[in-house]
Amino acid sequence: MEVHHHSRHPKKWKEYITEFLMLFAAVTLGFFAENQREHYIEGLREVQYMESLVEDLARDKIDLNESIKFTKTQVLYFDTAISLLSIQNWSQENVKVLYRASLKLGGSRPTTFVDRTSSQLRAGGMRIIHDKKVATLLSEYWQRIDQLNDFEAVSLNDYKKSLKNLNYKIFDGRNYVDVKNKVIKDDAILMTNDKNILLEYNNRLLDLRFSLDKFVINYFYKELNALNLELQKAIEKEYEIHLPKESLTHLDF
Repeated sequence: MEVHHHSRHPKKWKEYITEFLMLFAAVTLGFFAENQREHYIEGLREVQYMESLVEDLARDKIDLNESIKFTKTQVLYFDTAISLLSIQNWSQENVKVLYRASLKLGGSRPTTFVDRTSSQLRAGGMRIIHDKKVATLLSEYWQRIDQLNDFEAVSLNDYKKSLKNLNYKIFDGRNYVDVKNKVIKDDAILMTNDKNILLEYNNRLLDLRFSLDKFVINYFYKELNALNLELQKAIEKEYEIHLPKESLTHLDF
């Protein structure tokens, strides 16, 4: 029995080119479609990050304002103590005033900066922020926060430790009747009237007061407030996120 083989005509080179172009077009269109989808999703995520960030910045500003109030009040207590130590007139009332002031001299109120959104952005989210001004301001804001934290942890902590050590030589803890309400015994006296110890105490107060006023309040807090405000305005403009007026006000320095 004779077997007939069906002959296959080879494709023309034009057919190969056509198939290649169709396949290439399909792959390219698929790539662009996926790329557009990713851009769309990242755009939505970017706006969500910015909405979350402005909420964090508003909370930062509230806490920053409380820290400014605390530190400015603390500086007033420093002024009181420095004035008394300079006069060296230890009347019964002056001693009680110095005891009251001592309760405020070594304390601190670290500002709590919300890192809810920042932690996500630091972990890789920064790449989707397309606005260079917002990205730059945010990086500067983080850098200033890190500098403040380092300054408080090292320099201020050392100053306050030295004050604490001198407090043990100057103030008798039994004379504090009610620490919360700053009630001091009427017959309270200083543990020492050694002029050198009191002079060293005064010098350390002067150093710490200078650091709080010039560096913490008038550099770090002022810079952070300015960056916070500028960053919120940049986000509002670029992403059309409307912010409450109180979020865009300057703090009082």
